[in-house]
Parts: sequence; structure tokens; C-alpha cells
Amino acid sequence: MYPGHWDIFMVPKLGMNMLYEWLTNDIISLLIRGFALTIWLSAATSVLSLIVGVFVGIVKINRDPILSRIASVFIEIHRNVPALVLIIFWAFALPSLFPLEIRKALFFDNNFMRQFEILSGLSIPYYALAAGLAITLNTSAYIAELFRAGVGTIHQEHLEASRTLGASKWIQRWQIVIPQGIRAAFPAISTRLIHNMKNTALAAFVSTPEFFHTIQTAITRSFHAVEMLLIASVVYLIISIAFANFLGWIERRLNRFPARSEA
Repeated sequence: MYPGHWDIFMVPKLGMNMLYEWLTNDIISLLIRGFALTIWLSAATSVLSLIVGVFVGIVKINRDPILSRIASVFIEIHRNVPALVLIIFWAFALPSLFPLEIRKALFFDNNFMRQFEILSGLSIPYYALAAGLAITLNTSAYIAELFRAGVGTIHQEHLEASRTLGASKWIQRWQIVIPQGIRAAFPAISTRLIHNMKNTALAAFVSTPEFFHTIQTAITRSFHAVEMLLIASVVYLIISIAFANFLGWIERRLNRFPARSEA
């Protein structure tokens, strides 16, 4: 056996072992928990953002000037203030406005937080709720404007026909304005919801153990920053593609209804 034999056959094997030895079961378990929280946070904020955004959009197109102005202020604040600033404000700045005992009772140590801690397994559940609230407010402000633009594409003949048939304003909103406004704006809303999912990574800055936060923790444990960031990139890419396909399926379902009604 020639001297270079071990260099050819053993070094690649040792290299592969060294490549994966840092990816321990503890790190894998950590990443899975972070991935699950990211999915949960993305789903919750997406649904809430859509509901709040449509509501604010309806208020803005309301003929009451005061309500319309309030909706406009809400949109301008939460659309122009960066999501990260909103997250830090709700997580850290808002509690600091209260004295220590009141702060503890309101935000950290109460029955609701204890129950949520048990259900979620989070050590400080308020930070996750604050991050979710901030992301929801930021995304809903954009959706409100997108929905308002979608409502602007509705043919006035539909509204006039409903008035002729004696439909009330509430019926017009629920059966014409909201469905057609969402349908028209849904491609743009889908893009915003995908961006909302990626914004959940910002929750890592307030110690919410979502996926990017667990990636940071894994980097400090393994000292393999490049590999961990590559894993994060691939996972977020997969989530984005899957979410985009799901939203595309919803869009196709929404577009079936006008065809049926016209038939």
C-alpha cells in the first residue's frame, strides 16, 4: 500500500465527519422549536393583519371625516415607522412607562401571561406578543391602503344595482365592497403577507425565540456562522415559496367566484 493511500480514502471521510459534528441533536431541536414559532407567528400576524387592514381600510373610505382621519393617521404612523422600531417600542418602551410593580402586573406576571407561558413554552411571553402586535400593526397599515385601492376598482354599477334592490350599506359592504376589494387587491396583499413573514425575524431583537433567534443562539454554541446563516437562508426561502404557493391557491379560489356569478 503506497503512502498516499490514507490521504485519498481517509481524509474525505474525516472531513465529512468534521463538517457535521457541530450539528448536534441539541442544535437541531433548538432550530425546530424556532421554526415552529416562526410558522405560528407568521400565521397569526398574517390573519390578524388582513382583518385589521380591511377594517381600517373600510373606516378610511367611510364618509365620516373624523373616522376617516383617524384611519389615515393610523396608516401613516404604522406604515412609515420601521417595523423594528415598533417592535422595540411595544416590547421595551411601553412597559418602562409604568412603575415597576404595575409594569410587572400588567405585562409580565398575571394569569393571562402565565397561561400563555404554559401553552407556548416561552420564558417571557410578553415579548413575543409585543413583537406580534408590532408586526401586525405595520403590515395592516399597508394592507389597508392596498384594500382601499382595490375598492376603487369596483364598478359603480354593482353598487347602484344593489341600492336599486334595496340593499343596506352593511349588505353592500359585506357582499360587494369587502369581497371585491379583497379580490382586486389580493395579488399585492399576497406580496405584503410574504414580507410580513420575513419580518418575523425582527422579533429576535426582543429575545423572542423564533427561527432567526435560534440561529443566532446556534452560532454562539457551534461557532459556525456561515453554515448557520446558509441554513437560515434556505429555510426562509422554502417558507417563502411555500407561503407564496398557498396564497396563489387562495387567489385562484377567489377568482372563481366572479366567473360563477357572471355565468
